[in-house]
Amino acid sequence: MLLTLAIEAKNIIVINRGGTVGICSLWTPVEYLRRRIAEKRPGLLADGSPIALIGGLYGGGLNVMLRNVHHNPQIDTLILCGKDFSGASDHLKLFLGGKVTMTGKKQPYVYDDGRAEELEKLVIEGPGASYTMDSLLLPDMLLTTPRALDLTGPITDAVIDEISSFLASYRPAGPPPGRPAAIPLPKPRVDLFPSDPFGHQIQEPTIVEAWAEILTRLHRFGRPVRLRNGKERLELMNFKAVIENPLLITADDRALLNVSETKLSEYQAQLLSPDLDHGMPYTYGNRMRRYFNVDLLDWAARDLARAGDSRHAYLALWDNNADPEGHDSPCLVSIFFRKTDDKVHLTAQFRSHNGARAWPVNCVGLQGLLKSVCEAANSDPARTETHSLTPGRLTVISLSLSLDPADLPQVLSVIEAREARAFKMKTDPNGFFRIAVNHDEGLIVVFHHAPDGELLFEYSGKTPSEIGWRLAKNKAFSDPYHALYLGGQLERAWRSLRLGTEYSQDKSLPD
Repeated sequence: MLLTLAIEAKNIIVINRGGTVGICSLWTPVEYLRRRIAEKRPGLLADGSPIALIGGLYGGGLNVMLRNVHHNPQIDTLILCGKDFSGASDHLKLFLGGKVTMTGKKQPYVYDDGRAEELEKLVIEGPGASYTMDSLLLPDMLLTTPRALDLTGPITDAVIDEISSFLASYRPAGPPPGRPAAIPLPKPRVDLFPSDPFGHQIQEPTIVEAWAEILTRLHRFGRPVRLRNGKERLELMNFKAVIENPLLITADDRALLNVSETKLSEYQAQLLSPDLDHGMPYTYGNRMRRYFNVDLLDWAARDLARAGDSRHAYLALWDNNADPEGHDSPCLVSIFFRKTDDKVHLTAQFRSHNGARAWPVNCVGLQGLLKSVCEAANSDPARTETHSLTPGRLTVISLSLSLDPADLPQVLSVIEAREARAFKMKTDPNGFFRIAVNHDEGLIVVFHHAPDGELLFEYSGKTPSEIGWRLAKNKAFSDPYHALYLGGQLERAWRSLRLGTEYSQDKSLPD
């Protein structure tokens, strides 16, 4: 039986359609793995090779891979190798072992022919992360359950030798009973609200709260685009996210991130390392610490360690000579450190940003970067800065923030988990208000205070609309929930004024 792909994908290289072994490179680029095999063991790629294909799982490819495995029951072995950041190797092995959970929750999907259907969501619970997919394909539908040879890790010469040694003694299991019909891969239905794709910005206390808001905005307002390479995305432009306390991540937050603490620590270490990882065309750490023949992080720390105000701690990761025509160009293009008193704030700009998978992990990496630069500045032997520097705010500007519709099952799980949490009114960075009623003069009085309590302005008027317009004109509030709250309180104060009753802010008046 010859290999026939049920779902075509760009990260699949067919080696021999008569082969019965699949190699999964996980997050490592498939072309890098093919090239390493060709350099060290070229015979493994020759005519008659038992290798049917090399495929990767970067970009949510597990759903595609499982459908291709189902459609090709002659594949009796899967070799897993390469970098695994998302827990995909665990999810694949759990699925093959039948360890999946039906959630009972349904999600609307749309097929290529326009047909719509609600499908129950299936979850694979890994040790550090979970994976959500549709339930059209279940483990017991596989005519052949491939065995998994787990060689997960960097693609070294030793790994290539292990693959070669295994294949030298490998014998196919035998012809399968037949080929099952291909299972289609429907897309989650997206109901979009029109909005200005350039006008979104948020300010949240933590990375996870900001991420959940970003996913909500992308899911609701993302503009459908088709990129030159054929990929479909939901996109928002020039998205600005300010995170007030990027170092705060609770246990509940880690569960929502759906990435193990070990993987996050590995990513932070990679962001600080000047070395190129196996198979990676670039890393941010290499761009910042070695690529331009200068350690830009070390330079930034030295600049921050000097007394006085400076706006020179700016790092550009984009190479104008190589990146414009490159197929693998960095998404993170600049970092700016700004010192105010004893705080160091970091602003990062991303050229292209995957909102579902990359955004939260990038932020956790930048959090570690910010801590490291502060520590380096504080320990600089030539330091003249009198303050002990501590990490401040993290601002992330995504020039093109996008969402792959294939990630919607995971995205909706995060949005649902966020909505299940108790709602908390956020502190408005523009300040807070005290409202009083002056019955003698027939006025509503509003006192506008800065977040630290300083009185900024006093408004007075006879009606809520009179005061409301002046508040809006002066940009006195920035949060829509705060505006709704103020509107309700002004209405209650007006009612108190008309009825001659006592007004007490935040307390209900009797009917």
